[in-house]
Amino acid sequence: MTIPQAQVGNVIGLLEVLQDFKGKVDLAKVADELMLELDDILPAVESAKLLHLLQVDSGDLILTEDGKALLAKNASGRKRMLNKTLAGSGEFKAILDFIRNDHGGEVSKDEMKDFLRENMPDLDAEQTFLWIVEWGRYSLLLRYDTDNGKIKLSKAATQKE
Repeated sequence: MTIPQAQVGNVIGLLEVLQDFKGKVDLAKVADELMLELDDILPAVESAKLLHLLQVDSGDLILTEDGKALLAKNASGRKRMLNKTLAGSGEFKAILDFIRNDHGGEVSKDEMKDFLRENMPDLDAEQTFLWIVEWGRYSLLLRYDTDNGKIKLSKAATQKE
């Protein structure tokens, strides 16, 4: 699975907590620090791991060089970095290609959910659609018009080859 399944803000917040602990801390200590159950932070941990922003070793969360680089950037720099990361990663890349190649840069919410059901049957299409929209918007890859239910490639995504 290469689609992050946690809110962008939760992932960045987790990385910031790791940074506060000098880049390495026990997962249970992070949960305690955030006053959350372990199950509540695992989606952010898995998403950050997926994006190579942290690694897990014997229960310790370790900020990677990519994670440190992301945190060192301002908001627009973070968006650009995630743009490159997501645009080149497995299923997210396949989704961008589907929108670009099969639909001329724009699909309806229903077309996207049908694509997800067909190509990623083990995922909940509705929830996955929401993750795609959130991460796609944040990383400046996608735009979503809630009024007409259309998801479009952003200018940055249409320039990708």
